[in-house]
Amino acid sequence: MDSSSVYPMSDQYITGVPLLDEQHGQLYSLTDQARNLLKDENMLYKFDELKEILNGLRTYTLSHFSAEEDFMKKASYNQLEEHLKLHRSFIERLNQADEEVSRISLGNQDSILIELLDYLNEWLLQHIQNVDVEMVKAIEAAC
Repeated sequence: MDSSSVYPMSDQYITGVPLLDEQHGQLYSLTDQARNLLKDENMLYKFDELKEILNGLRTYTLSHFSAEEDFMKKASYNQLEEHLKLHRSFIERLNQADEEVSRISLGNQDSILIELLDYLNEWLLQHIQNVDVEMVKAIEAAC
């Protein structure tokens, strides 16, 4: 399997808040695990590994979203509600993925993985690179 990261932690993904950046690294790792699982042609049935990735994503969202939301609240971030809506949409998408995985078969497992990867890739590019980085810049500018 290819162990290279799709999104190495380059400067464009760094918020400058060590805890948040460390947690974002967990999401990069989980995304890479999903990508590697999709590319693994030797694995016939991917249910257990996909559930493990989803469980990791669930754990990530609980810890990261809590930390990030606390950070925004303490800073009186003026776009907190909009940011919380984005976090809720991520959780809703995870719930959808859980439902899809409960109906997994050999015929649809790769398409479920592709959909999940598309969403995670979009989140990495749009949410972390744009929304989170800009959120930290706005909070720092207000201080």
